[in-house]
Amino acid sequence: MRETLAALRAHRAWRMILIAILTGLLTWLFFRAGEVSPEAHNTYTRLLRQYQHYDEQLNAKVVASYAGLLKNYDGMAYYQTRLRETGNALQVVPKWLDDTGQRQLEARIQALIAAQQEKALAIDRFQRANSVLRNSTLYLPAAAESLLAGEDWPQRKAFESFIRRLIGAELTGNREATDLAALRSALQQLLDTPALTPRQVEMRQLLVHARLIIDHAPEVSGLVDRIVRAPSGGLHDELTRSYLDAHQSALALATYYRTLLYAIAMCLLAYAMYALVRIERDRRALVAAHADLADRYEAQRRVEAQLQLYGTVFTHAAEGMTITDSESRIIAVNPAFCTITGYTPEEVLGRTPAVLNSGRQSEDFYHDMWQTLKESGQWQGEIWNRRKDGAIFPEWLSITAVPDDSGESGNYIGVFIDISERKQSEARIHHLAHHDALTGLPNRLLLEDRIGQGLLKSKRSSRHMGVIFIDLDRFKNINDTLGHAVGDNLLVQAAQRGLHVLRDTDTLCRQGGDEFVVVLPELELRQDAAHVCQKLLTALCQPYLLAGHELTVSASAGIALYPEDGDSASELLRKADAAMYRAKEEGRNTFRFFSTEINTATLGELLLENDLFGALERQELLLHYQPKVDAKTGELIGAEALMRWQHREQGMIAPEQFIPIAEENGLINAFGEWAIRNVCAQQRAWLDAGLMVVPVAVNISAHQFIQQDLPRMLSQVLADYGLPPQLIELELTESLLMRNSSRATAMLQVLRRMYIQVAIDDFGTGYSSLSYLRQFPVQSLKIDRSFVTQIGEHGESIRLASAIIAMAHELDLEVIAEGVENEVQARYLREHGCDQFQGYLYGRPQAADQFVSLLSARHLDGVC
Repeated sequence: MRETLAALRAHRAWRMILIAILTGLLTWLFFRAGEVSPEAHNTYTRLLRQYQHYDEQLNAKVVASYAGLLKNYDGMAYYQTRLRETGNALQVVPKWLDDTGQRQLEARIQALIAAQQEKALAIDRFQRANSVLRNSTLYLPAAAESLLAGEDWPQRKAFESFIRRLIGAELTGNREATDLAALRSALQQLLDTPALTPRQVEMRQLLVHARLIIDHAPEVSGLVDRIVRAPSGGLHDELTRSYLDAHQSALALATYYRTLLYAIAMCLLAYAMYALVRIERDRRALVAAHADLADRYEAQRRVEAQLQLYGTVFTHAAEGMTITDSESRIIAVNPAFCTITGYTPEEVLGRTPAVLNSGRQSEDFYHDMWQTLKESGQWQGEIWNRRKDGAIFPEWLSITAVPDDSGESGNYIGVFIDISERKQSEARIHHLAHHDALTGLPNRLLLEDRIGQGLLKSKRSSRHMGVIFIDLDRFKNINDTLGHAVGDNLLVQAAQRGLHVLRDTDTLCRQGGDEFVVVLPELELRQDAAHVCQKLLTALCQPYLLAGHELTVSASAGIALYPEDGDSASELLRKADAAMYRAKEEGRNTFRFFSTEINTATLGELLLENDLFGALERQELLLHYQPKVDAKTGELIGAEALMRWQHREQGMIAPEQFIPIAEENGLINAFGEWAIRNVCAQQRAWLDAGLMVVPVAVNISAHQFIQQDLPRMLSQVLADYGLPPQLIELELTESLLMRNSSRATAMLQVLRRMYIQVAIDDFGTGYSSLSYLRQFPVQSLKIDRSFVTQIGEHGESIRLASAIIAMAHELDLEVIAEGVENEVQARYLREHGCDQFQGYLYGRPQAADQFVSLLSARHLDGVC
């Protein structure tokens, strides 16, 4: 037994040794057979071809340069560089060549590189000699022709004969065939002749170039022949043949190794096939032995997995599950059923699901449910059930009938989920979608529904319905000063006050921001809406306690009635909104009924605002200039630029109609900058026409003064048109300066340093404070026309005008009176020291082409 085991071990050992030897031999043959790389061979062959190509191109460039076809030597330098790079790459000999082949290849490469270096030296000498020869060859014919074109001089014919012989030999390219000795002799004779005239001196200078041509022509020709016949081409051919022979030897050796590798691999493959046959025979026997056992085990495992899965689903499902028999008695419930209903399994097993009945569903509901189960085998829907503690809850129930072997319904499986939270979420979402989040009032979406319901009620009862649009007055000031939290608190309190005033059948909605809408259905009389509106305004106007402050906030309201003002929600809301704006315009803290006049005015303002947006692009804005005169002499000393709008349909529109609209929609900044640029462009045109221009005043709005970088813009415009700052004046209102006195003071200081004059316009109608007159660096005051127009009548305005003049002079300010329309007014103001006049008495606002006549008259007076 031991001998048998030893023999088996020895047999196994020899077999393993043989396998190891064969594996090592295969590995060695594998690497040896794959050493000859086709990629490396192709790369090296490509390098050899590139080297040959570069050498041929280099010879071609030399010949072309010698023939005068090339003007520079860049091509020679390029191919010499490529030859050096390719030669360096050729020195990296493929590793799979044998030692003898590598040594021969390296020796031939070195010889080729040495020959190429000698060729490079010859090319360098050729370039230097050929450059000298080319310069002389190009220069000599033209210079000789210029010399021979003049008057006759000694040696002229001999010089001409020599030049013709030299040029003829040069241009024919027959330099070697030319008798150079004869040319040198003729050259020497000409040089030995004394230079007695300027022409002979110039001839000697030209003969220097002739000597260079005679001396360098044989040298250049010899260098070209040497370069073209250089041994680099032959050495390259020898290198190529040597490499190809070495490559063929390496391929033959690799082929031999592959043959051995294939033979040994086939032997191993035969042995492997034999081993596989034995293994396959043993495997089939093993598979046959275990097939039956594996089938039985797999079937049992599947059954157990299914049972475990069903039990896991039934036990851990979040939905409540019940299983009943054919008589609807409960035979199983899952834990989720107990959690949802509060019953334990012992309390419901054997009983019917009627134990959960809430009483909310009628007998017809259950009859239809069982009818559907019998017809389709399943039913699902929403149902209300009762928990053990008596609480009623909604659930979504699905019932499926499970037939028995005979096809009849043997069991029923009920699956349900508690949808109480979903019901609550739907209610919350519905409330949020139709109510304001801050005040809890109905929002705009619900408002339209309430108005629609109110319209239906009013139509049925043939009564009025009122829609009141309410907006809190100056609510933005509270948000800006006390913060949005205080503003929100005010809105909540206002909503509560409104609800206390209204009836249960009325609706109070928050439209958005500080806007509220009241819907009053089924009104007996029109005055009922006014009565309710007045009660609302009174309640809203009561003091509010906000952030420790007792504040009074009024409101403005507009009323629209059905059927007089419309029969749709959108129309009634629009008209109530328009009436509310009319209430704001007429003093706030009041209400107005909608009227046709309101609708017409609102529509007109809307259309006018819409047209105003494109007025600047359509070039509809104009500037008219009203003159200012010296109060004592009547001389023209300035003007005010007044903006006009030439509407394409309505004609000329006064500024008091469109300037407030431009301030509201933000166009006033663009209009103001356009006015300043237009004034500067006009003054530039007047200056270019040779007129004596006067300073022009431009009105600045509050929006432009606050929002724009006014000094920077003025500086840029003045620089664009090359105007001195003294030709531009700015007119600002009192109220504009007092809005932010610190910012206004800083900006006025900057304008003063820029030498731009500033006047306070409409003085006397605003604050009229001496303290801010000392604070603001202004140069003049304009008395408002309301004081000037009353001069001539006995009253307070006359004394105010004279007082303003005296006060301004005490503060070193000039006084301008606007609106001067008669001599009585002018005489009174002149007697009290007014400095300048502006008004219809001295000129109406007029276009630039009309105002130029005033400048021309002033120019003529100045000339005279």
